[in-house]
Amino acid sequence: MTKRRVIGIVLAAFFSFAASSIWYSPMLFGKQFIALSGADTNAAPAGLKIAAEVLRNLLLAFVISGLLTRRRTVKLSELLGFAAMLWLGFPLTLLSGSVLWQNVPIQLALIHAGDWLIKILLMTLIPWLVRRRALDQRFAAFPMVQAN
Repeated sequence: MTKRRVIGIVLAAFFSFAASSIWYSPMLFGKQFIALSGADTNAAPAGLKIAAEVLRNLLLAFVISGLLTRRRTVKLSELLGFAAMLWLGFPLTLLSGSVLWQNVPIQLALIHAGDWLIKILLMTLIPWLVRRRALDQRFAAFPMVQAN
């Protein structure tokens, strides 16, 4: 695994964790999430749960980065299409199942679906940008050569 890939994975996991923290904060959907899920409003997340969430983000960023490495996506439109396919195929499908079979309120599932959309976009875009920047730097000395 290259240094650039590791950097992309770590940055993707960090920014995804930060985006989720904002998503579920009172600034955005935190109040609705608490009302719909029945979560304890006074409880701060335990350190172990935060560490587990960071590890989950690292694992997902690693998997998506691996898929991107095999795919050799070079255009932004291809990357966004790939992210949309991941979102439709996995989180959206799983969350719709929880609405159908576990009586999860659709509003709660939509809050989670939005969080997952942002996570997947960040976890595809950030490693791609890190890799692309590396390619641009590698070929900067050779203006006649195009990085693919």
